[in-house]
Amino acid sequence: MDLSTEATIGTERDSSVHLDTHATPPEFIQKEHWRYQNMRKAELESDPNVFDLSRRDRFSEEQKDIWRHAGAIPAAQIEAACQAYASGKPLSVPAVDAQVFEHRDFPGLQVISGLLPPETQVLFTSCLMHRDLADPGHKINLQANYDIPYPPKSTSEALRFDSNFFLRERATTDNFLVPKLPDKQKPLNNEQFLYSKLRWLTLGEQYDWPTRSYAKHATPFPEDLTKLVTGLFPHIRPESGVVLIYSAKDFMPVHRDVSEQCQRALASFSVGCDGIFLMARGEDNGEGDNTPRSVAIRVHSGDVVHLNGDARWAWHAMARTIPSTCPPHLASWPVGTPGATLAEENAYKKWKGYMGTKRINVSCRQVWD
Repeated sequence: MDLSTEATIGTERDSSVHLDTHATPPEFIQKEHWRYQNMRKAELESDPNVFDLSRRDRFSEEQKDIWRHAGAIPAAQIEAACQAYASGKPLSVPAVDAQVFEHRDFPGLQVISGLLPPETQVLFTSCLMHRDLADPGHKINLQANYDIPYPPKSTSEALRFDSNFFLRERATTDNFLVPKLPDKQKPLNNEQFLYSKLRWLTLGEQYDWPTRSYAKHATPFPEDLTKLVTGLFPHIRPESGVVLIYSAKDFMPVHRDVSEQCQRALASFSVGCDGIFLMARGEDNGEGDNTPRSVAIRVHSGDVVHLNGDARWAWHAMARTIPSTCPPHLASWPVGTPGATLAEENAYKKWKGYMGTKRINVSCRQVWD
């Protein structure tokens, strides 16, 4: 299957604006969400209803029929996209073709396991958490309630992150986030901010969570991330990136992404710890095409979930993050940040293991026609 062609065809439907952004999800998927949230890790590992596409070679014939091969992204295309993202630096380990699998009962739900090579995952994390987080033009969940002492704007060359929050001390009294209503909230030090309170970051067009809508915004989508996304998925013109930062007990409730004013596919990138992604179709007590159906997918660092067609507007959720599953190449981050000087590396050692406790998901999407 030609992924870009299929994604374009899959978006020929009524605009997403006809779907209610505040609608209540069906009860059956909310129960599934709750079940996976509360499932013990040992039970989760053995649950036959959780699909792990990185282990498809262990699938039964019935499971292979559910997840059907839908094409591949060639190694040369992956290498070109990752090299463009890294300002021309080639991959140190050659890429391999990335296989695309699509769910039989959820047309348009496609999973590409391990699409991002390890070194691209490290750079991806560094760009988001060093550069983009330090740019006040990219909205974060704490801006409404705190005055944030942002680092000075970096003027360094590409692949250098000489101005970021992780170069600061963890628990110093310097650089506190000061609440705008001091009678109701306490100041936050850097450790409280980055480990406990940081929840999301929006790149480019700003998504407003209370109203579940977009407003035109002056902050451009990162140019290098655009090269990566369009290099891998030429049919997607990324204008907004919703960056969700999960700790061990965090989750995303059941919802639909229906606020965009266009009909384009979405690519959702994961780095860090594993997560359980849920998708649903149908209605409670429905029949025929409305019969309740759900699917649970274990997503790993480097995986991409690509949504088009009806799957683009389906109910979905991130039921949970699975602790202690961050791969070795990211587990010590920010130690290992590309291009770090000796002084910067020493500063990062005070934050060693940050990504070992985190999962980051970035949904890159077009907003406007």
